[in-house]
Amino acid sequence: MLKDTTYKQKFAMLKFWMPTIVESIKKDLKNDHLRQDIVFFKKYFPSKNVAKLTSSELAEGYSRAMAEEENAEPLGEFLANRWLLKNTEIYNFFEVNLSKINPNFHEIKEIDAQKSKEIINDAIGQFGEPNTYMFSVLNAVVFPQEIYQELDHKAKESLKKEQMAAKSKEEQQSVEKVMKNYELQISRLTDKYEKKLIGFERKYHQDIEMLKKQINNLQKQLNDQ
Repeated sequence: MLKDTTYKQKFAMLKFWMPTIVESIKKDLKNDHLRQDIVFFKKYFPSKNVAKLTSSELAEGYSRAMAEEENAEPLGEFLANRWLLKNTEIYNFFEVNLSKINPNFHEIKEIDAQKSKEIINDAIGQFGEPNTYMFSVLNAVVFPQEIYQELDHKAKESLKKEQMAAKSKEEQQSVEKVMKNYELQISRLTDKYEKKLIGFERKYHQDIEMLKKQINNLQKQLNDQ
């Protein structure tokens, strides 16, 4: 990653992650950008209602804008700054660690591979692979290119595992919901038939008592004869 990388280049690297970036700052985008820049809004979100824009629609629109706008730097800076404001802890982490290499860390030209891995592994432990990758790109942290490729792969694998875990949890919850519904139905049916059985039992006892009375009456009649 070169220090003078433009925001257009950064967001080209982050195209896959735009939905994730947008999700965390969508209120800022709607309230502080789209409502203020009507021309931009009409160009990239025609016939849309700002309040009802989904994260997916926002990600698609802003990705297009970063790729198509001739002067995309102000927009890229806005997106980056708003995301960084939501992730100040990771900024502090990198500031501390890069300052150990050079107090004027903005002057660092490239961090060697071994040190890069140490910093990245510590960052991943605290903030996860995706946030570590997105921060590094947005701030043009001068890791070697191969380190970026490795981190990009790890971040995508991490997201895939997270999505699979979420899907598994959703499926488990769905199964549990079905089981609860079955249990409820069985409970209702059991209650219904138990009440029916109680009713049959009462009728049985009533019928028995009536038969006993009839037999007693017949015996009396026979005795009287």
